[in-house]
Amino acid sequence: MASDREPLVKPGEITALKQQVRNSARTSIFIDGEFAFGVHADLAAREGLYVGQQLSESDLNTLMCSEKVLRGRSTALRYLAYAPRTEHQVRQRLTQKGFTKNELDDIIADLDELGYIDDRAYAVEYAEARFKNKGYGPGRIRRELVEDGVSHDYVAEAVAAAASADMYSVSAKKLAEKFRDRVEGSLSERKKKLADYLIRRGYGYTLSKELAREVLNQR
Repeated sequence: MASDREPLVKPGEITALKQQVRNSARTSIFIDGEFAFGVHADLAAREGLYVGQQLSESDLNTLMCSEKVLRGRSTALRYLAYAPRTEHQVRQRLTQKGFTKNELDDIIADLDELGYIDDRAYAVEYAEARFKNKGYGPGRIRRELVEDGVSHDYVAEAVAAAASADMYSVSAKKLAEKFRDRVEGSLSERKKKLADYLIRRGYGYTLSKELAREVLNQR
């Protein structure tokens, strides 16, 4: 059965450093005359690798760990290119790719320093979009942000920034008026269905019940 572990590379002398033909951003390292492994060219430059250098087992482990962190960062950046993500979402993605917790900590630290992960900004942008585009209430916005791994402090701040309490109430009433002709049954059944709909959209139980009663009694 094939192993998923890194191939064993023995310590020795670097006898050649060659730019890879198919990927000029990577450098092939030859130890004692044989290809050993490849690393990103930036890593080779950063570590100051040179022909004639003796690499110990510790040196090899450091290089391979650093290379894996760079690969993880590249994977994360591709993931972030499609849409903003929370730290939790990035960690989940990379965990699925087989990265360890220590490697994840290093990758996240790099991304955070570069400004690619900002849970606070993510939460505010997300909350505003869900309120304006979907008409979601604070409850649903809060629940979805928590599921995305945003801290409770950032969630509370984002929900408050997206809209005032009055704006949420106005939005809920508009939804109730829009949905009221789509519910069927007796008056009490329609009130329950309409209230349940508003609750699913993220509005409070009391507000939803009051609005259901108000808009249906208008007809």
